Amino acid sequence: MRSQGHGCLLRRRGWLVLIAAAGVYLAFALTNLSVPGPNYDEVADAIPALELLRGEAPASALKQVVVFGQPLPLMMSHYIGPTSTYISLLGFLLFGPSIESLRLTQTLLGLVTLFLLWQLARTWFDDQTASLAALLAATAPVFIWWHRAGIFFASPMLPLSLGMLLALTHWWRSRHGAALIAACFLFGLGCTTKLLFAWWLIPLGITALFGLGIGRIRARLPGRLTFALAGVACLAGLSPLLVHNIPNLDTLSFIAQNLIRSQLYGHNNLDFFNNLRFQAEQFFRLMGGDTLEFNAPAALPLAGFAFVASAGHVMASLKQTDVNARLPRLFAVVSVLTIIPLATFSVSSIGGRHLFILLPIAVILIACALVDNMRRLSGRPVRHLPLGLLGALVLNNLVANFAIWQFFAQSGGRGLWSDAINRTAEVLATTFAGRPIVAMDWGFERSVALLTKGQVRLREAYEYTQSPSARFAELSTVLLRESAHVYLFHAPQVTAFSGHWPVFQRAALTMRRELVQTHVIVERDGTPHTLIYEARPMPRLFDQPALRNPRHAWVGDGLELLGGDVSYDPTSREVSVMLYWRAHSDSLPDDTVLVHIVNQSTGEVVAIGDAQPFYGHYPFSGWQAGEVVATPYWVVLPADLPAGVYQVRVGVYDAQTGQRHRIADPKNDAAGDSLMLQTFALP
Repeated sequence: MRSQGHGCLLRRRGWLVLIAAAGVYLAFALTNLSVPGPNYDEVADAIPALELLRGEAPASALKQVVVFGQPLPLMMSHYIGPTSTYISLLGFLLFGPSIESLRLTQTLLGLVTLFLLWQLARTWFDDQTASLAALLAATAPVFIWWHRAGIFFASPMLPLSLGMLLALTHWWRSRHGAALIAACFLFGLGCTTKLLFAWWLIPLGITALFGLGIGRIRARLPGRLTFALAGVACLAGLSPLLVHNIPNLDTLSFIAQNLIRSQLYGHNNLDFFNNLRFQAEQFFRLMGGDTLEFNAPAALPLAGFAFVASAGHVMASLKQTDVNARLPRLFAVVSVLTIIPLATFSVSSIGGRHLFILLPIAVILIACALVDNMRRLSGRPVRHLPLGLLGALVLNNLVANFAIWQFFAQSGGRGLWSDAINRTAEVLATTFAGRPIVAMDWGFERSVALLTKGQVRLREAYEYTQSPSARFAELSTVLLRESAHVYLFHAPQVTAFSGHWPVFQRAALTMRRELVQTHVIVERDGTPHTLIYEARPMPRLFDQPALRNPRHAWVGDGLELLGGDVSYDPTSREVSVMLYWRAHSDSLPDDTVLVHIVNQSTGEVVAIGDAQPFYGHYPFSGWQAGEVVATPYWVVLPADLPAGVYQVRVGVYDAQTGQRHRIADPKNDAAGDSLMLQTFALP
């Protein structure tokens, strides 16, 4: 028996509800498209489209293919295809290249998703369920704000998923081969868009096996021609991914390299239960209205609890429905129960955005449970309870969306979503026009490229790790040789990959370069966001600085050791030594500074850090009489040193002969022509 009143209205006015839902969605999604600031990953796949518009080769793509002499993007990474790139290209052609047009295009794609969601719910159930699903989706904060920044969340997978499921449903019910062919093409295209689209095979297979059985599946198998055409269609959708993997199977090799632990972020795929708990929590939060990525206000988690209750209700109803009504319910539940565990595996990192693909199915599941209860309670005193719950869910979503809109309008976004990147791009395009600019952290290059319409392109010089390798130190040295370079760092609280600044700072100090901060770009509340530096040669100094440990020892003829400082870092087991000198001659020889670490108990030399001043970048021969120079040295201690007190002994010797220069030390602690500077304790 069908429910009356509001149920009949929803059935008769389904299109009107859809239009109203779309209006609400667009009202929020199209408001002030410039905020928050463009995130690197949000615009990453759009940059090849920008390059094509500028008549350039799409160098930002991982791999290109030449079609009629025109290079085109083939794959953006080993597991992400060019779907978002070509959607962005269409948007740029229609609206011009900008962050606003990119978000407008993604928002319109969300409108397509909303229609397909409504149509799928209508096909699986009825107009009433479709209307509720559209209303819940269109007001869900995650649906609105994640679609607006769609590339970041791989939003094209949603319309591809819904289109595939619609086509499969139509084929199953009508046995029209064209529908199966379309579904297979969309599946192939979805896997090309992002490889995790293949997750759908698991819930589809389980639903077919347990919902239909082997006998019914065999009875519905398509003919050979349809089967062959469906296979060809699937291969056509997969073609960019297939071409990318010929002949070296690059995607499979990449997955194999990251099978246990991802090389990029160190995600441990074997830690299944902790990963499962994290992903389940992420899904509950996104269903509850938390946008997760933006640090924006979150809704009360009413929809999260509604989803849990709805999933329980639908599971309990599986035995009470016929096969056509049972299959969509079974598929919805199985999808959630399988894809969340599947999302614990990643070749990069895990998070809620990998579960965005489940949102339409989860929303349909809630709508299904609400309609079931409307019908079950029809004619009873509590018949308005499901409608009241619907109203509470929608109102909660609307309040949350208004709060998010206010947050963006006031803050411009925070962290790696801050519109401080817009001001950074403006400074780079004006103050540093024509200068080579180097991004020393993730989050700059692609955003700046789009904001400046490709006029400013940055060189990226960082590693995807919190502990940069020796190669980064070598690269820093190479970069610092070019005085025209401009360097971009994030402020510490915004930095994506920390550890680069101290390595770069040491390289600059080693080369006697002074890192001068020319600009501090702040967020709207004054929080530092971007730090811009130039590396300039250190000026010659002739005034003696205040010394914590003065020594005034004479070394050979014409060189005075004014003093020195020693520090020990137990984490890196590294001793840092800073020596302060005064030259008393314009013609000092190119001698080497002796820096020895000595066990005070045994007199054994346990580590050596001998080097010319500034590791050869500013030797003694370049100093002027009267000049005061501070030279740094770093010595890494062996891992097996016993605890105790250790001395830092310094001196100067001729590198050719090994002859040490005599030392006149006021403290008379220069035995063997090496001066005992300071001691430190090794615990």
